[in-house]
Amino acid sequence: MTATDEPLLSIADLRVTLPTPDGPAPILRGVSFDVAAGQMLGLVGESGSGKSMTALAIMGLLPDKAMVEGSIRLAGEELTRLSEPELCKRRGRNMAMIFQEPMTALNPVKTIGQQVSEGMRLHLGIGRAEADGRARRLLERVGLNAKRFPLDLYPHQLSGGQRQRVMIAAALACEPKLLIADEPTTALDVTIQAQILDLVVELVEEMRMGLVLITHDLGVIAETVDKTAVMYAGAIVEAAPTEPLFAQMGHPYTHGLFAAIPHAHGLEHAADGDGPAHTRPRLATIPGTVPDPRRLPPGCAFAGRCPRSDAACAGDIPWVPLAPDHGVACVHPVAKGEHIPEFAA
Repeated sequence: MTATDEPLLSIADLRVTLPTPDGPAPILRGVSFDVAAGQMLGLVGESGSGKSMTALAIMGLLPDKAMVEGSIRLAGEELTRLSEPELCKRRGRNMAMIFQEPMTALNPVKTIGQQVSEGMRLHLGIGRAEADGRARRLLERVGLNAKRFPLDLYPHQLSGGQRQRVMIAAALACEPKLLIADEPTTALDVTIQAQILDLVVELVEEMRMGLVLITHDLGVIAETVDKTAVMYAGAIVEAAPTEPLFAQMGHPYTHGLFAAIPHAHGLEHAADGDGPAHTRPRLATIPGTVPDPRRLPPGCAFAGRCPRSDAACAGDIPWVPLAPDHGVACVHPVAKGEHIPEFAA
């Protein structure tokens, strides 16, 4: 993308507040990022960090009483100004989403053929026969052949991985410009997870779509996306191209997430289950929990869980550039090669 090109997706200072009986809850607090056509961005963070809410804001699927500020532009069009009927015309056609639980996202009383073809009939204006033919080809493309998986099957007749493939086919039916995948492999076993992720990446590259991949798993991020944004308590605390981010994780929270990944070294005793307890690896954890959005502390929301925090963390938090396209929201960013002993296993 050249300097004069506009990104496919551009989010600027996005803020989402939900009303609650105890007062307004700021769910998203100034989220900003860009995704170019053919580019894959990963949003990573713990549950409650705002990843899925960001996806719902892009799709226009927020709760009715949500208050939205900021900008969401898709292919140059401001989505926050569109009415619900106008957004309906763009969902599926210009942007689509793969949800994390296909059994609840798919309609149990419609066949898989109907669910893949209905978007094409609605948005492309084609007839049933042509839509069914395209649906059959799409299902073949995602690994569900016609002999074993006819169009008249229902979701309950499929496994979790097969249902996820149906969801991918339905999401790609109208060849949208932007695909959002919200924890698309959460309910699947490890082997099927890898297959689904490989399939999503292959199709995104083939169709030159933009991809926003939401996950809590830094291992998935490392293997999949071009850029990574780390979210915490509704804000992006670190963003960079993926390889430089892993080479220099600048935010203590990013270090904590990485330390919590199970690593292969030292697992041999745990695998057989009969080694002495002191030889079994102990997973690192980040103490505490993500704060309640209605009761966020002043300054850095991570300060209460961070071993490097001090009085300065209660003030204004700067965005510190660590390298080209790599920044971190932290008063005390971690230097390259530096470790945080408190997050070690």
